[in-house]
Amino acid sequence: MMRQPLVGLLVLLSAGSCQRPAATATPAAAAKPRAAAEAPDINLPGLNGSKLALSSLRGKYVLVDFWASWCGPCRAESPNLRKIYGQFHSRGLEIYSVSLDVNKARWHQAIAADELTWHHVSDLRGWQSTAAQAYGVRSIPYSVLLDPEGHVLAHNLRGRALGQKIAEYLPLD
Repeated sequence: MMRQPLVGLLVLLSAGSCQRPAATATPAAAAKPRAAAEAPDINLPGLNGSKLALSSLRGKYVLVDFWASWCGPCRAESPNLRKIYGQFHSRGLEIYSVSLDVNKARWHQAIAADELTWHHVSDLRGWQSTAAQAYGVRSIPYSVLLDPEGHVLAHNLRGRALGQKIAEYLPLD
């Protein structure tokens, strides 16, 4: 019975991210930012409704984190992000989370439930988010690490690899 192991493998491989529906594919012009390129600015409403520009965090290393409350792999990454924020925030790291939610209440509930204490923004447009379009996001979780001048250092790192990359720039002593 080769069918059961094959089905299990397919489920395992698809469990690592939440994919953009094919009908809402990103235009080819919206390519992912390259390393050393200046990251596109984002200026979206935060939890209180006031806009927060990514560029307002210049002078610090910033992890731009694309996620959604309905994305299991995103929520599974939350403990790692809390750990990274706790380790590196006092050394100059900010996290700027961009939600691809469309439901404001679920977005707020997920932030509270997962105890995510950093910056959060969303235009509540899901995959049609202006930020997701600008960054060429096709699956989440997706992250982009920026230097203090707003240039891309790395993208799409998670887990231990994310912490190790940040430690290259903000050593833990």
